[in-house]
Amino acid sequence: MPMKISIDPVLASRIQSAWDQLGKARPDLQAQISATMQSAHAQAVQVAQTGAPPLVAEPHTLTLAHSALTNDCDSVINRLEAGILIGIGPDGVMWGTGKWQQFDPGWIEAFAVFLESLLVGRHTFVTAPQTVRMPNSVKIAMAGDWGTGEWRTQSNPAPSTRVRQQMIALKPDVTIHLGDVYYAGTDDQEQHLLVNLWPPGPIGSFALNSNHEMYSGGGAYFGAIIKPPFEKQGGCSYFALENDHWVIVGLDSAHFSPEDNLYVNGLLFNVNFPNEQNSFLLEKGVRAAQDGKKVIVLTHHNCLDDPGANANALFDQVTNAFPGNTGPAYWYYGHQHIAAVYKPKGAGGVRCRCCGHGALPWGHASALANSPSIDWYEDRPANDPDMPQRLFNGFATITLDGPNIQEVFYDENGGIAWSS
Repeated sequence: MPMKISIDPVLASRIQSAWDQLGKARPDLQAQISATMQSAHAQAVQVAQTGAPPLVAEPHTLTLAHSALTNDCDSVINRLEAGILIGIGPDGVMWGTGKWQQFDPGWIEAFAVFLESLLVGRHTFVTAPQTVRMPNSVKIAMAGDWGTGEWRTQSNPAPSTRVRQQMIALKPDVTIHLGDVYYAGTDDQEQHLLVNLWPPGPIGSFALNSNHEMYSGGGAYFGAIIKPPFEKQGGCSYFALENDHWVIVGLDSAHFSPEDNLYVNGLLFNVNFPNEQNSFLLEKGVRAAQDGKKVIVLTHHNCLDDPGANANALFDQVTNAFPGNTGPAYWYYGHQHIAAVYKPKGAGGVRCRCCGHGALPWGHASALANSPSIDWYEDRPANDPDMPQRLFNGFATITLDGPNIQEVFYDENGGIAWSS
């Protein structure tokens, strides 16, 4: 008889308890989260009953949340066998019950931790950004959504393990994690899935804040970036790297993201209330223009939708910090678990790149095919014997040589997937 998936009863109890407390302490917020949860549940019912994935998946943290709260009243969990792949959505989301897939019961931990963090509050936003000098010739390696750990076998390593090995082989000067440690950026997860495993760079390593790290209130993340290999951040979630020709600005798009939507929509500051981070970016953008330097912005959250047709509020917040609202020259982000290079966007022709394919399994994102806004996206099978539909995971490098830049996307085997 096929084995069904199940929800950890301890997690289900924690969710119910935190949910009840939230209803008493913050009923308006509970109502807003409930609406988002109902939307995710509707998708779960649809896929469980029909096998047809939606066009765009709701946050995986919420897929089984309603089922956990209602003792599986709609028999979503009861319909799902363990270790199966149902289908691939147009956004590349793998609708299955395997590790890190949309119906992975492990995502329930993130929902439990998220609800509990709402009751105690998020970590204080640190406003002591560091500016680190880098040489005029420098190689920087970046991976997004990488914090999954070594969850597979030695004979078939996890994508994150392969990415780590290939990054080390290239010997970059700087390494940057674009955010997301799973499931919920807890103390143990930050330590064992990021701090202990991230490949350090001799000039420094840096890590961005993210929605998954905010699920636990951000405290574990802020604790991680005050010690090696991220100690050059000085415990601050935004920073800059600078030389005679370039300024790289890493930003926190998660801390002020709306909590009612589980920090999914990135923002630099609360709407209409610019903060110290915005002032830091404004200063860097204005000074770079005066000094004839180009700016590269890094965030966890995306500034474009996956096909690249539409920009969002984060795009506006960043570009508006530059003279003439031109924005940076380049913008790298994760959050969406795809790899894509976009055509220049906005008044200043910002070159946006999504590098969120550092570790999580993903399938072919058919919504990206033939998009007039995309120059390249990863669409090659990884030939994974345990997950045949999985595409290559990977990472990106930028090599700065004086005023020149070379961009390369590498796959998990060290092959060049795309280069400028």
